[in-house]
Amino acid sequence: MIVITDSNIIFSALISPNGVVASIFSAKSNLQFLAPGYLFEEVYNHLNKIAEKTSLSKKELSERIKMFQKRIKVIDTKEIPQKYIIEAFSIVENIDIDDIYFVALHLYKKYKLWTSDKQLIAGVEAKGYKIFITTAEIRKKLYKKKQ
Repeated sequence: MIVITDSNIIFSALISPNGVVASIFSAKSNLQFLAPGYLFEEVYNHLNKIAEKTSLSKKELSERIKMFQKRIKVIDTKEIPQKYIIEAFSIVENIDIDDIYFVALHLYKKYKLWTSDKQLIAGVEAKGYKIFITTAEIRKKLYKKKQ
């Protein structure tokens, strides 16, 4: 299974390194992660806030980010055809414009978007788009395959 990973998922895994989200990244599985090219730029832009909220040392935090960089395939936003960016803009313009490339990547690749952004989920689903996968759904699929 392939999922598009929103920035807040990475934030969650860094803030709670022993939590469910972090365990999904470290689980041995066929799960693959995609994200738009600026994902790690966004992580680094919020690094001080993350560092304040996590039990990880700066070195551990850096090591975890490097692990995510190896685990998540980054798609340059220039690779996303313009028609999907335009459609994504119309979807998120009155919700959160910062999520445009996550939604555009979904429209382009057709993979579910893994986010914990309740406002984004509610706003996009209110427009009739069922593009999200929850942490609980991912976890269920991971453990179902192990049995």
